[in-house]
Order: sequence, then structure tokens, then C-alpha cells
Amino acid sequence: MAWRDRLLPASYRGAAFRVASHTAEAAGRRAAVHEYPGRDLPYAEDLGRRASEYTLQAYVLGPDYDRARDALVAACALPGAGRLVHPWLGERQVVCTGCTVSERTDEGGMARVTLRLVEAGAARYPADTPDTAQALAGAADAAGSALVADTATRWPL
Repeated sequence: MAWRDRLLPASYRGAAFRVASHTAEAAGRRAAVHEYPGRDLPYAEDLGRRASEYTLQAYVLGPDYDRARDALVAACALPGAGRLVHPWLGERQVVCTGCTVSERTDEGGMARVTLRLVEAGAARYPADTPDTAQALAGAADAAGSALVADTATRWPL
């Protein structure tokens, strides 16, 4: 099976389109670069994997191209993540960060659309963990107070 046969029909949130070309910033790391006075070597602090970003040069065409264009623009305007079927890379959960439409009179029945998309990821936050040192200190204070009260009732002065 040739590579062209493995291409998937492109869509975003169910709105179909064709892709002329694409670019993907698919790998890399985030880094905070620390440069200090009087030191020749910087320190690059690794902050984790960079989100993948995709730019698709898409188009819609045909007698009802305007409806396909409007459906794609509406899909891009929706909040939150959506399902992208990327012809070369497969399914991805992405957020559309930009959608530019271009039409020309001499290309009647066609709209070119530039889609800028970023990997959606997951909304996971650091887990809340109990402060065991504070809980232990509180329990020790309560035990000390209970001991003083018990002693005072058993052996009054």
C-alpha cells in the first residue's frame, strides 16, 4: 500500500476539508534558560515536553464550497478541544488557535483555509496532599491539653 493510500480524509469536529500541505512542530522541550553575570555557561532548566502545534493549509471546493467553509469556520469558533483527523498523523485532540479564510474571484467555488491548532492535552492539576506535619502538631497539642486537664482532675492542688 503506497503512502497516498494511507492518507486519511481530513476533518475538524466533523467539518470535512482537504489539505494541500501541513507543518507540525511535533517535538521539543520547554526550557527556562538561566544566564548569570560573570558565568560563561548558562543553565537550561527542563520544564517538560512542548505542546505539539500544527498548521494546515486546507481548502474546500465544489458547488457547495461556501457551506463547507462555513461549517469549518463554525467548528473553529467553538470553545474547548475538538477531534482533528489529520491526513498524515491520524486523530488528535486539539484546540484551534486560528483560522484564516482566503477566497479569490478567479478561483470560484473554492476557499483556502489556514488552520492553526495546538495539542489539547489534559486538564490535570497537582494533587492536593495533606499536611501531615501540621496534623501531627495539632494532635500533639490536643494530647498535651488533655493530659493537663486529666491530671488536674485526678490530683487537684
